[in-house]
Amino acid sequence: MPCQLRLPRLCDSRHTYHYTLRHAVTSRTALRLFQQVRRASDAAKVAEREAAREAIKEKARQELLRRLNQSIDPNDLSATLEAHRESNRASVIHQVPTHKSDPEVWRPNFLNALSKPLPPSSKSRTVRAHYRSGAPRPYEYRVQRDIQNRDRSEQDTLAEFSETVAKTTNEDDAYQLKKMKDAALLVREQRAAVDTELRNGQNYERWTKFLHEHEKPLMAEIPEYDPKDRHTFFDLIRRVYHIIAREQKKAKTLGVLKGPDILKGMASPMLLLYSGVLRPLMSLKGSNDPEPWNRRPKNKGYSHREWFDLEITKFAEWMQLTPSEKAARAKLTETLLELVPRAAPDTGAEPFGSQVTGLTMPNSDIDIRIYEPNFNAPRQQDQEFADKDEKHAWQAQQKAEKKTRMIAHLSKVKSHLEKHPDFDQIEITESYYPLVKAVHLPTRLKVQVVATKSSDSSREAIKSYLEELPHLKPLFILMKTTLNLRGLSDPWHGGFGSYSLFMMCVVALKSAPLEPVKQNPFNSISDDFLYILKFWSRFDTSKKLLTIEPLGSCQKKLWATNEEIEASKTDFALSARLRLAKPVSYKPYLLALQDPADPINDLGRSGMAISDLQKTLRKLHRDLIEDLEDPARKKNPSALLKGVVGRCDRFFDEMRIPVDL
Repeated sequence: MPCQLRLPRLCDSRHTYHYTLRHAVTSRTALRLFQQVRRASDAAKVAEREAAREAIKEKARQELLRRLNQSIDPNDLSATLEAHRESNRASVIHQVPTHKSDPEVWRPNFLNALSKPLPPSSKSRTVRAHYRSGAPRPYEYRVQRDIQNRDRSEQDTLAEFSETVAKTTNEDDAYQLKKMKDAALLVREQRAAVDTELRNGQNYERWTKFLHEHEKPLMAEIPEYDPKDRHTFFDLIRRVYHIIAREQKKAKTLGVLKGPDILKGMASPMLLLYSGVLRPLMSLKGSNDPEPWNRRPKNKGYSHREWFDLEITKFAEWMQLTPSEKAARAKLTETLLELVPRAAPDTGAEPFGSQVTGLTMPNSDIDIRIYEPNFNAPRQQDQEFADKDEKHAWQAQQKAEKKTRMIAHLSKVKSHLEKHPDFDQIEITESYYPLVKAVHLPTRLKVQVVATKSSDSSREAIKSYLEELPHLKPLFILMKTTLNLRGLSDPWHGGFGSYSLFMMCVVALKSAPLEPVKQNPFNSISDDFLYILKFWSRFDTSKKLLTIEPLGSCQKKLWATNEEIEASKTDFALSARLRLAKPVSYKPYLLALQDPADPINDLGRSGMAISDLQKTLRKLHRDLIEDLEDPARKKNPSALLKGVVGRCDRFFDEMRIPVDL
């Protein structure tokens, strides 16, 4: 076979190399000559590639030096620094698809010339068209997919625990498995608590900056963020929203604010959002004697639910007023009813609140309503208005004049209280409903004289619900104490007042399903209490509005349908419901609960701490269920209500001093 070393097939590809070897002469001389030729060819190509690479590097270096010389100005240091910053911003590395360069990243022209794009295949055209349609690329959702897989894995693990518990017949084994599940949930909550504290701290800084920019002069100094000081936290929210509401009113007057009432350029719609935290129980020190309500049923085979029923009943009985307390309150109320008309002759006075409804607790205030019985205010029906703006202006003027008159009356009451030797810490507050606050020294009871509207309709509603729901009064007292010991009962600091909390208990109890096993017309008191905790810990306040008359809920929405608008023209309750169903701008999380006694009144408008309340009730419900399912809980001498009300007897004992007036 002739030697084929000089054939054109000789090249450095592996296929041609083996093909040539198979047809080459096998003599040593020919083989040595072949190897020399191949090494020379390989060396030449390697040298050629190295030279091309060095040429590219040199060209890139020269281009960078040229750009650097353009950026340096020896006469202007600031321009040089700005040029360097621009160069640094341009050199940021972005993660981009391989088939296309990021236009924000600078790319030399010679590299664009060297990288000639290949004609796309039909498959690549299909893939690119799929991406153009909006589908995410793999690297865009890889992290999100990992997080979803982790959460799904945790949920699957908890589901396996629940399924195993359901199949376990041994109560002790089932309880141990539930404890493991609760431990897993606790770890997740602790991990989320750190993120919650960080987010709330960032929100606090934003609100502080907002107040420094728009509240001039500052109403009060803003302290540093303290995760435990929730009163200051919600005070800041109230101050920020007051400024926003004022600007919204101005914008509406000018006709430039429409839709969801968002102030563009001033405040983001997410400005007042926050994350709820668990409110701890107030720490009370005292003797180690058992709680007055810590009692066990007399029968030996009592169940946990019977034990819990007895504790709630004993707690409600212990919270009832003693005869000496009733006498002291009656005497103090009589003193105030005589003092107010004497201080302001043109006014009348009457008790209202818990003193009239029978829901008085040892720490309840003495509430007195002041009003003008002989003042004839101009009626709206007798007025003629050109348009709605004129009508609204007249209404605002009447409210302002009435508030001015009532503040003048309350100032006279304040002067008389200051002269009375039994009252101290007297102050007047010009809030939406002006009031005078004081402390009665002999009884240490708080007194409030409020210029508010008549409460006859709400008093009748409370009386009706107390007759309808037998467990309502003791459960309201228990819930009121629970919130009071955690700083959630003061509306001024985002909490819920007595009337709002009462109606929250009503709507939960009226929604509670009856136990199918029992033939009683009512659930046990412990069942109702657990359902109240469960209902309010799970209700989505950002999406739904609640009504009691009729009982139900509806979606929150900005705009009503045409059918609803037509029906609301003849139905005042529906018209008020549509108005309350509109989410509050900047605070969409607020509870919307329609007052059955006054349909236009929203009982949740001041409860900014609703997220704190729901998180606290969720924890209480889970802990109580754990105690009630623990087979060994009877061996523990502590009360089941220990985690709910703690040792509040030490708090109320100071108010149970017999007083002889």
